[in-house]
Amino acid sequence: MTAELRVVATPIGNLGDLTPRAQQALATADLVLCEDTRHSGALLHHLGLKKPLWSLHAHNETARIDSVLQALAEGQAIALVSDAGTPCLSDPGAELVAAVRHAGYPVTSLPGPFAAAVALAAAGMTPVPFAFWGFLAKKSGERQRQLQARLLPGPEGPMSHAFYVPGRDVPELLADLQAVAPAARVCVARELTKIHEGFLLGTPAEVAAQLRPEHERGEAVLLVEIRAKPAGSDKWIEAELLEKIEQARKEGQRAKQAVADLAAASGWSRNDVYARWVASDAE
Repeated sequence: MTAELRVVATPIGNLGDLTPRAQQALATADLVLCEDTRHSGALLHHLGLKKPLWSLHAHNETARIDSVLQALAEGQAIALVSDAGTPCLSDPGAELVAAVRHAGYPVTSLPGPFAAAVALAAAGMTPVPFAFWGFLAKKSGERQRQLQARLLPGPEGPMSHAFYVPGRDVPELLADLQAVAPAARVCVARELTKIHEGFLLGTPAEVAAQLRPEHERGEAVLLVEIRAKPAGSDKWIEAELLEKIEQARKEGQRAKQAVADLAAASGWSRNDVYARWVASDAE
């Protein structure tokens, strides 16, 4: 058997989505690289397979490369899977793939589920162009900065943007979207390919009003369609303004000049900047 790395897409919820070719690739592999050996072990057990499992996740990918290259040098066929969906796309594997190619070994990609594409195909939103951004930052201020920088229309019209989000974070993320792009068309796609698959559509505020406790389970795909650059998108979010005010205070800047400079740079009015300057002094 020729040494090679096989990048194998696995189901995102419905085991029926595993392709015969993917099953054959796993069946004939000498070892399987996976994020969670317990999770992938259950998949292999379902298929009636027993294979050596090596963990490969965000915290050990770099350290794992040498041992993978050694296994390839010994002529082994290696399958790379993630917990769900296509490896390397917001999951570990890209660094390993690059190293394997650099070492001269073949890499084969076996197509299959990709949650962002599954959601986009069923949402009725602009399918092309679209951008996939993976997971957003944990803190609201940083998330809003990321959204403000990324949520743009396409060069010739509307554009959809796809994000992955833990279900428990959906309400907070919708609040951030309301602050950055309140008129955007939004879809929260949840439990994809499973029995309780569902889609919530509308503006950020309308989708937030549809949320129920059960919608906060698992993970979701958040789609945001932008038809025009959001009004005030060049304006700093409040968290950024407050950070700059704090920095100016620490540097000993005088209020009058600092407020004027911050107003010119931030898109906020002098009165609004001054009000926050005064409020920060009272804290």
